[in-house]
Amino acid sequence: MSDRPVLRRRAWRVIPVTVLGRTRLSVAVGMVVVAMGTAALAAPRVPTSPTPASTRLQHSRVLSYPADQVWPTALRYLRVDREFELVDRDQEAGYILFDFPVGTDRDGPKGRGSLELISTVDPAGRPAVKLSVSTDAGPSHLPHAIADGLAAKLRAERGQPPPPPRPEPPAPTPKPPEDDGPWAPLPPEDGDP
Repeated sequence: MSDRPVLRRRAWRVIPVTVLGRTRLSVAVGMVVVAMGTAALAAPRVPTSPTPASTRLQHSRVLSYPADQVWPTALRYLRVDREFELVDRDQEAGYILFDFPVGTDRDGPKGRGSLELISTVDPAGRPAVKLSVSTDAGPSHLPHAIADGLAAKLRAERGQPPPPPRPEPPAPTPKPPEDDGPWAPLPPEDGDP
């Protein structure tokens, strides 16, 4: 027999085999198994939502205004200023769902967006709202533009955020008694042994 490799055809892959060594066959089979496993892991998954996650755009920020001031301003901003169609809203849960036109044609395709408001406290200690805007279509800057527009409308209507609460002054520390000098035993009173 010769030392030349013999080529055998297996299903869809040609595996080199030598007459004298079986190790090459096992290495080749191992490489095929690894390649198939890697291909299975890299295969695209079926999305579970109607919109792929790669097209969801999101932006979050903290607005230093109380939630009872942000909620009506957000409704007016989306409905009046941006002329978006409000689909659903719940003040207790803190969300607004809206549809917006994609492109310049108002009757064309529509995208869906959401605005979430979560009551919190800002780093200065003021009541605040964490605003999260997400959209499933439209330009990549749209969530940022909505958040910027809402913040500008709040500043225009409500003025600057209220100043942070003043820190409470520390409690006065009690004064230690005046020093009598080194400790000395008290002299015995009359009648004490």
